[in-house]
Amino acid sequence: MSQLKVFSFNPLQVNAYLLYEPDGSGILIDASCMDQSEFKELQVFIDKNHISLDYLVNTHGHFDHVFGVPMVKELYHPTFLMHEADGFLLHFAGEQARSFGFEFEADIPLPDGYLKDNDCVTAGSIRLRVIHVPGHSQGGVAFYEESEGRLFSGDTLFAGGIGRTDLPGGNYDQIISSIKMKLMILPDVTKVYPGHGPSSTISKEKSGNPFL
Repeated sequence: MSQLKVFSFNPLQVNAYLLYEPDGSGILIDASCMDQSEFKELQVFIDKNHISLDYLVNTHGHFDHVFGVPMVKELYHPTFLMHEADGFLLHFAGEQARSFGFEFEADIPLPDGYLKDNDCVTAGSIRLRVIHVPGHSQGGVAFYEESEGRLFSGDTLFAGGIGRTDLPGGNYDQIISSIKMKLMILPDVTKVYPGHGPSSTISKEKSGNPFL
């Protein structure tokens, strides 16, 4: 049974999710820590719980979700995975960050591999199924941990909202289709952990999300 630690990093308050077994394996979803103080918070928790960080996986490639990739890779050497359609965004992370008023000069390392729809990422007892959900970006994915009833939806589905579609690769009709066809079919009790903001459930979003 995996445990979950939620971090909120950088001024855009991106949720980073650490799934782990104490004294065992771990998977980090979206390394969004922006500076050394935020990275230290993550590091202290990983080291205190003796977690072997096997994977770093990204829901998509926008700058605010990849701030911490270089630091995490350098210290823990996890296998870094994301969808290939968002790979090009890593090259422009600094430029995109500056357009939003952030200074970000670090080079993002290339992924060690690419995720496809219905892939599984497994570390110890932790098993995440990849769900390709284009619309916020073309390489957007969600991660479904069926055993624990958890969906990590990135910037595709929020509590009471959906991801913006005015950034490169965004498409409104596509994101609505992705959510309805791929996420709303999950069990109603599934807890939704988005890229920003509070958690929700599939049931709550079915009944109360004004975009759906």
